[in-house]
Amino acid sequence: MSELLSIKGLVSGYRHLKVLQSIDFSVDQSGMTAIIGPNGHGKSTLLKTIAGLLPTWSGEIVFDGTPLPKGAPERARLGLTLVPQGDQLFTGMTVAENLMMGAFARTDQRAIRETMDTVFSLFPRLHERRSQRTESLSGGERRMVGIGRGLMADGKMMMIDEPSLGLAPLIIEQIYEALGQIAAEGRAIVVVEENPSRVAKVADRFHLMDGGAFAWSGTTAELESSGEIIKSYLGA
Repeated sequence: MSELLSIKGLVSGYRHLKVLQSIDFSVDQSGMTAIIGPNGHGKSTLLKTIAGLLPTWSGEIVFDGTPLPKGAPERARLGLTLVPQGDQLFTGMTVAENLMMGAFARTDQRAIRETMDTVFSLFPRLHERRSQRTESLSGGERRMVGIGRGLMADGKMMMIDEPSLGLAPLIIEQIYEALGQIAAEGRAIVVVEENPSRVAKVADRFHLMDGGAFAWSGTTAELESSGEIIKSYLGA
């Protein structure tokens, strides 16, 4: 399968704090890639750098055969979508209005409606609450809105930062079931997770991040057979 995203020697960070230590990373045209590891070791920084929210200090990012431009809006127009940690919804707007904000760069109204139907099919609870303000939703429902808004952009690759953070196990299962379905239908998804067991059933490939670099990479089967390696980094 050909690569959708190819990263070579990526270095980035915050002001004078270097976080990413020469990352090499690739994502296929479809399927789910999981970036796992303890908090504070660069997982979110990697997503933000790919999205253009943080500068590339050195290295190369090629997306769909083209070196990425500097700005986040330009990268979003090329098909890179980031669902950030903490939802960041427009709390005074309804569920439907928040979802429509994800489609701001699209013009085909019929296609937008079809994507909205897909979101409601994946998350029936959002259809039930489509006229409610998001400030009245539960944490799990807000996370569904955030992911749904990302889907509304209809990008080529969606990056999701900690989709299970702070949620009950049943809601986590529902969210990953939906993400697995999206990946199975041909979209590329990159998920950041602290706990690999949450994403193990649906991810195709794993990268363990430690100290701003990848300490281990492999398939789901290789993850399952590398228990001692994972335990040494995650303590689980």
